[in-house]
Amino acid sequence: MSKKPDDWRKQWREQCRRQLKRPTLARIKYGFAYVYKPVLDDGPSRAFGTMAEYKRWCRRNLPRYRYWPARSADAPK
Repeated sequence: MSKKPDDWRKQWREQCRRQLKRPTLARIKYGFAYVYKPVLDDGPSRAFGTMAEYKRWCRRNLPRYRYWPARSADAPK
């Protein structure tokens, strides 16, 4: 593993200050990374009247491992 330089906090703060000097539109442009999401990005926009409708759609159309809503049994207690 690589060891962080002793002054890493100072370098990090300087980087933050430099980024804050950028114009807002540049910060927005470079602050987000587009990631392709199969199924979600392939179809038209969707709107659901209820959360139950949304969950049914998820179970029918999206891969379970990534997008399905958590079951009540999986919720933290």
